[in-house]
Amino acid sequence: MQACIEIYGALANSDQLQLLIKIILSFFVGALIGLEREKARSSLLKEEGEAGIPPGVRSFGFISMLGSFVITIPPMVSVLGYEEFKIVSVLLAFFAVTLILLYEIYRLFVIKDSGVTTPIALMLSFTLGLLIGLGRFIEAIAASVFITFMLAIKLRIEALIKFITYEEFLSALEIGIIVFLFGPFFVKDVYDPIFHVINFKTLYVFFVVILIFSYMGYFLVKIKGPQAIQYFSFFGGLVNSEAAVVSIVRLVNSMNLHENIAVGNIITATTAMVFRNIVLTLIMVLMTIGAGSTSIHAFMVFVTSYMASALAGYFLIKLSIVSVAIEPGKFKVPALEKPVSYSIALKALLVFVAMLIATTYITLSFGELGVLFSSIFGGLVSAEALIFTVFSLVSVGKITINTALASALLATGSAILNKLLFAHAAGAKKIILKKIIWQLLIIALPVELAGAYIAVM
Repeated sequence: MQACIEIYGALANSDQLQLLIKIILSFFVGALIGLEREKARSSLLKEEGEAGIPPGVRSFGFISMLGSFVITIPPMVSVLGYEEFKIVSVLLAFFAVTLILLYEIYRLFVIKDSGVTTPIALMLSFTLGLLIGLGRFIEAIAASVFITFMLAIKLRIEALIKFITYEEFLSALEIGIIVFLFGPFFVKDVYDPIFHVINFKTLYVFFVVILIFSYMGYFLVKIKGPQAIQYFSFFGGLVNSEAAVVSIVRLVNSMNLHENIAVGNIITATTAMVFRNIVLTLIMVLMTIGAGSTSIHAFMVFVTSYMASALAGYFLIKLSIVSVAIEPGKFKVPALEKPVSYSIALKALLVFVAMLIATTYITLSFGELGVLFSSIFGGLVSAEALIFTVFSLVSVGKITINTALASALLATGSAILNKLLFAHAAGAKKIILKKIIWQLLIIALPVELAGAYIAVM
C-alpha cells in the first residue's frame, strides 16, 4: 500500500502528468465552445448568419490545444538544452492565427458571409489554451462556460435589442446613471441641518424605487398587456406600496385604461402591504418576546383585525377589476411614452418629505402619547420603518409589546390611507380618487379600531 502511495505521489508531481492534464483541459475548454457552434449548425444555422459549415468540437478543441502548447513547449525543450527551440512556440502561435485568418478569408470571399462571431470565438479558444498552459485552470474553465453561454443566448439578445426602443434604452441608461453614479454619495445616513429628521439616503432610495418600479411596470404591460399590472401591483406592494401606487396611476393614465383597473390595482398593492406588515410584525413579536409579554386577548385582536383588513381588500379587488378584452398582439404601449417620469417621481418625493416633517412635529409635541401619535402619522410615511422602531423600543424596555402592537396597527391603517395622497400626487383622475376613498376606509377600519382598542386596554 505504501509503495502505491509513493508511486502515485511521484506520478502526481511528474511533468508528464502536468502536461497530460493541460492537454485534456485545453481541449475541453475549446471543445465546449465548439459544441455550441455545432448545435448552432443544426438548429440555429440560418438565424445565426452562418452560410457555411462552422468549425465544431474538434476544430475549437485543437485551436485551444495549440494555445496550450505555445506555453508548455518552450520549458520542455529548454530542459534538453535547445534554447533556440523556443521559436517553436512562436511558430505555433503564428500557425493558429493563420488558420483563423484563412477561415475568415474563406467566409468573406468564398461563401460571402461577413459574420465575425465564429472567428472571435476561435481566437478566444486559443486564448483559453494559453491560460491552461499557464496553469490558470479555474479561470480558463469559467471563461469557457461564460463564452459558451453568451454564444448560446446571442439570438435572444438580438431579439431583446429589437424589442427595446431607443427611448426605452435611454431611460434605462438614465436610471443606471442615477443608481451607479449618484448612489455612492448616498451610502451613509445624512440628515438635513434644519429639522434633523430628513434622511437624504432614504429620500434617494424612495426616488430610485419609484423610477425602477415605473420601468418594470412599463415593460410588464408592454409584454403581457394590461393584465400584467395586477401581478406588478401585488409584488410592488410587498416591496414599496407607495411607489407601486405611483407607477400604477401613471401606467393607467398613459394607456387610457378603464378607471376600475387603476382602482383595483391600487387596492391590490394596498392589500399586499397589509400582508407584508402582519408578517413583519409577527417576526418582530417573536424576536422581542423575551423583553416583554402580551395577553392572548390583545394578540388575537391584532391577528383578527389584520386578517379582516386583508379579506376586505381581497373582496374589493374582485369588485373593482374589470376584464379587458384585447386581442392578442393588438395591445401596444404608446411609442412616444417614456418608461419613467421624473416629474411624477419628484411630486411623490415631495409628498413623502411633507409627511415626514409633519410626523416629526406631532411626535415631539405630544409627550408620553408621542409613540401612538407617531404611529398614526408615521404610518403615512413608512409603516414598516415605524414597526421596526416601536419593537426596538420594546427590546430596550421603553414600551410594552401591547403598545407596539397598537402602534403597528395604527401605522398600517395610516399606510393604507396614504395611498390616496400618492395617487393624487401621481395625477390620478378624480373618479379614481372618489372610488378609492371609501375602499381604503373599509380596509383601514379594522386595523385602526383594533389599534385604538389595544392602546386603551
